[in-house]
Amino acid sequence: MFGLLKRKKVETIIRQDDERALRLVFDEGMDISKEDEYVFRYHATTLPPLADNQLSIELLSATKNPGGLSVVALFRNTVATEFSLDEIPVLLLNERREPLGQKMLSRMDLPSFEAMTSKPVYLDFFEEELFTDVDELDTESIQLAFQMNPTAPLQDVTDAERDAFPDVAWHRLKRMNVLSRPVAEGQFDLLLVHLDVTDTEIGASLLVRNGYSEQALQIPRLPLELMQRDEVVGRADAVLAEPILPKHDYPLHVRFPRPEGDNDGPISIRIRS
Repeated sequence: MFGLLKRKKVETIIRQDDERALRLVFDEGMDISKEDEYVFRYHATTLPPLADNQLSIELLSATKNPGGLSVVALFRNTVATEFSLDEIPVLLLNERREPLGQKMLSRMDLPSFEAMTSKPVYLDFFEEELFTDVDELDTESIQLAFQMNPTAPLQDVTDAERDAFPDVAWHRLKRMNVLSRPVAEGQFDLLLVHLDVTDTEIGASLLVRNGYSEQALQIPRLPLELMQRDEVVGRADAVLAEPILPKHDYPLHVRFPRPEGDNDGPISIRIRS
């Protein structure tokens, strides 16, 4: 659910400091009770002031539900004129500012931001938008922030490919995708994100990253080598069900037979030449 509505219903001047004032705006159709209105007014007056020409999103409350996490927040801006955005990603963060989820807000979701306003918003982070299990979230310490650094989209994969990943590996892949800068134009690389080790196998969760802006990479099979220190200790061919889209990260899980002997050295994965 995205709750941000279209016509102004209530405007309250919220003093931010001696030089600026923000208008707290409630929109038609929000059906906000008087009690909730007082809560929004309280938070709008107690949040730290913003710098000039700044846009922020402030978490007020979060509630777990069977499908994910529902949050109540305030959009705030100190921009002098009305403006709009085509899209912007919102990050869910823990107290160490590490990403726990990402929600992409599109032009259809976003309002035209009126100058110098605070506006309540309701968001749902669904399970597929989270980088951890809902039950593991500490709703008392999480935060929201707009993601400003550029990232490459994580490419959708088939159900069979997704099911190959352990849940912890899948969550780490999504987190790494958000944290990593896109590959430079015209480059292609492999990023090892997670290893799961059993008595007989080593599973590697990887991001295959396409830096070409106009070229999909047709790689039906990717020959890989498992390295321990500088020694090749295993080989496997990874199968990619689809071409890697331009400027996308492709999630890949591949299993190697566990090598015999001493397995204490650092492990890496490289493309077999």
